[in-house]
Parts: sequence; structure tokens; C-alpha cells
Amino acid sequence: MTDLDALLILNHLRVGPITTRRMMELFGSPAAIFSASARQLERVPNVSPVNARRLREWEKEVKLAQVWDTIKRENIRLLTYRDEDYPALLREIYDHPMLLYVYGELKPEDQQAVAIVGTRSPTEYGKSVARKWAMQLVSRGFTIVSGLARGIDTCAHIGALEGHGRTIAVLGFGFGYIYPRENERLYHKIIETGVVITEYPYKKYHGKSSFPLRNRLIAGMSRATLVVESRRQGGAMITAHFANDYNRTVYAVPGSVYSTVSAGTNQLIRDGATLVTSPDDICEDFGFLFPEAVRKPLAEQPSLFQPRLEENEQRMLDLLAGPLSLDDLAQSGGISVEKAATALVMLELKGLVRALPGKRYERK
Repeated sequence: MTDLDALLILNHLRVGPITTRRMMELFGSPAAIFSASARQLERVPNVSPVNARRLREWEKEVKLAQVWDTIKRENIRLLTYRDEDYPALLREIYDHPMLLYVYGELKPEDQQAVAIVGTRSPTEYGKSVARKWAMQLVSRGFTIVSGLARGIDTCAHIGALEGHGRTIAVLGFGFGYIYPRENERLYHKIIETGVVITEYPYKKYHGKSSFPLRNRLIAGMSRATLVVESRRQGGAMITAHFANDYNRTVYAVPGSVYSTVSAGTNQLIRDGATLVTSPDDICEDFGFLFPEAVRKPLAEQPSLFQPRLEENEQRMLDLLAGPLSLDDLAQSGGISVEKAATALVMLELKGLVRALPGKRYERK
């Protein structure tokens, strides 16, 4: 058994990184863990007799040959904590994953990363900030990290891509799933020029608890976390708390005191997060990373936002001479309702259309 085999087995058995590291410190290497007796394993904190037995009898739960077949068939890249291109910032946190599954290529410049996170139900204001700020930040050399969720995450990824920059999507489940489904095209676009990453095995999803764990990776891979809009409870607030725990900068965009989706960001500011009203604020704090780029204010740079429309998106946009229903648009465009809905969501995120009550849409 190699150390990589051992890390794969531990990952499939859902042994956490802290416990894995404790066992490695005691036994010397990942592979040596599986040569230890049950009594020796039980000496490790948080390893119960039941867990020790599972480690000793791992072959009952993990079919290692099948795992490797899947990795090769799906062309998944494995990164261990020892690998040179394992994210350096992520390695600094105390609970970094021992093993990552990767699509795309991590590059040295990804160390200059800013996370952009927020609610799945943003206002038009929040969508605009996430997309435009991401676009401007990548134009200055930053990589944008987010979670591929609906709302602010999606806008941040799209803005980074439309700014011709780097973006990293961190998943809360294994490869083989794409969620939400309307982000399938975005998922593949990110892989083309950026990275999609997860710590979960292929087609594994461990329920809602996976997403807070995912959020620690978003914070851990980033020099700073920017929360655009968030309620008081939610994933974005969890990401901000992780960033604070890791001694990373937390930024928050202020919002209306009457808006529930700004209650969280306003609370973060009250609790000590840095209030930001422009990407310039972030660039000034991290100017030492890009000494040449930060000398010129963002406002003086030409906009890089040139929306690229797919065929169905252009078709829907051309039909919107006035408010129309989803069904009418699909029928007039000669495409399915599902394809029309996907195209309209992308147009809305690109700031070209707005949704109206009753599943109606109009141009902005």
C-alpha cells in the first residue's frame, strides 16, 4: 500500500484531517496507519474501538481498485498535502485536507486569491457588486474563489470569467454531480481556464454538513473573504467566521438596514470586518502583491465586461421586445422550457434581463 492509497482509503472512510494528522504523527506515514493494531489505533484521540475496527477492516467498505478505476476514467487529478502545487494558503490552516480532487490546473498566481461569497437570493445590487467587482479584481491579478452556489457565488464566477481572469470553484460534494443544475455550463467554463476542487470522493455527498466544511476551504484558499450580501445565518457568514479564525482579512459590503439580505454583512461590519465600497479598497490593502498594477485606480482602466452570449441566450434576448412569459419565450424561440429558463437565468446574471412576477421577463 502506498501513502496515496492510504490517503484515499482514509478519505473514503471519512476520517477527518486532524485525526489523520494525529495518526500520521504517531505511526510515521499514512500507509503505516493500516499496519497498526486496533489497540495502537485506539491510543489516538477520537479513534474509538469502532473506528479502529473500521480502519483495520477497511476493505469491507472501500474497494480500492474500483476507486482508482473511477479516478482514471474520470480524469481526476489528486493533490496531497505534500505536493508542490497544493494551495500554499490552504496548507497553512490547521484543518487542511490531506487529499484534494481537482479538475483544471492550479497555478502559482492562485495564491493571490480573494473569496467572494454571499446569499443564494441576492438583490440586483448584490448581483451587480459580485459580478463587477470580481471582473475588476481579476483584471488586477487576483484569483476569485467561491462555491458555485446560486446567487452571489455564481455572479462572482461569471464576473471573473468575463474579466478573462482566474476563478476557483470549491464544491461541497464529490465530482459526478453538478449542483445547481443550471450552473452546468458555468462549471465546464471554469474548468477550461480555472479550477474546480473538492475534498469529497467521486459521487459522494454527506448532506448539509458538507457545505460548512466546504466553506472552510474557500476561506483557507484565500488571502481575504469578501461578503457581498448575507442574512445573519448562512453559509457566507460561516465562511467569514472561518476566515477570521484563520487570521485572514474579512471584507463586507454595507447594505440597507431594512434589507434582510444585508443584515449579515452589516453585522460583520459592526463586529470588526472591514467595510468596503470599491474594489480599490481591497487592492490598496494588497498592493504589495501587485506593485505595478495598483498604481492606477480601477476607474481609469477600461471595462473588460463584454458579455458573451450562447445561441439560446441571444435568441431569448432578441425576442424580448417587451415583457414576455417563460412559456411564450420558449415557444417563440423553438426551444424547450428548460433550455429557455437556463438561458434567461444566465441573461439575468449578466445584467441583461430582469425577472418579473408570474415567470415573466423583460430587458433591462
